[in-house]
Amino acid sequence: MLSSPSKEHTVGKHGSDIKITAESGVLSSVAITNDLTATKEMCIHCFNIILQDLLQDQTATLSPSLLDAISPETECPLFVTWDKKHQSDYSLRGCIGTLAPRPLKQALGDYAATSAFRDNRFNPIAINEVYDLRVGVSLLVNYELCQNCFDWEVGVHGIIIKFYFGGSHYNATFLPEVAQQQGWSQQDTISHLVHKAGYNGVLSTDLLAAINCNRYQSSKQRMDFIEYKNIVGKDPISDALGERSANKKWRGFFQNFS
Repeated sequence: MLSSPSKEHTVGKHGSDIKITAESGVLSSVAITNDLTATKEMCIHCFNIILQDLLQDQTATLSPSLLDAISPETECPLFVTWDKKHQSDYSLRGCIGTLAPRPLKQALGDYAATSAFRDNRFNPIAINEVYDLRVGVSLLVNYELCQNCFDWEVGVHGIIIKFYFGGSHYNATFLPEVAQQQGWSQQDTISHLVHKAGYNGVLSTDLLAAINCNRYQSSKQRMDFIEYKNIVGKDPISDALGERSANKKWRGFFQNFS
């Protein structure tokens, strides 16, 4: 987990939940770099991080030069999502992110591992699941304060809502692709998001007026393990297990002469 203090809670995504690390001053404390693009190199880095952990091998990852293009000063809110393939469909296997700007170079690896191994809604990802995995990196950019909770565009913006109503605080977010994928209107999206935030009352005019809404956009890149293997030109799992099997065989051979 990240070393800086944070508070974790779960906010909604249709069909599954996204676990978010939220910190105070999310939208105002640090300037967000808005011209960032998620890349294949970021996805490769995420696979490298979990393979290093699963194989217990510091050489399992490629060179850190994958992220050389990212300045150490670059900060951005982000999510890392792991999906697992079942026949022709993918289902959520882990997803943790932050709405607070984090140093991107470090946070990519941190959240790759956290979402794979410490999303407490799932068991930690095991080595035998990696062949069916797909990783998604979402960089959240272009944060803007909305004039009201409908001041955003379906298919373009993700939204964060916060409101205090009936003596309780609520907050939740949907990533930009959710409303469009589900075929929701703005009204549908706000209704689902309010309920995902934990409020189960009537969506009244007073409630809608109490919602503080921020919109943002996302640069997203995905990669499955097959593409990862093709790009790096090897299968780290097969290589590592094959080497260990060979070493075990040779140890047994020499023990016969001891």
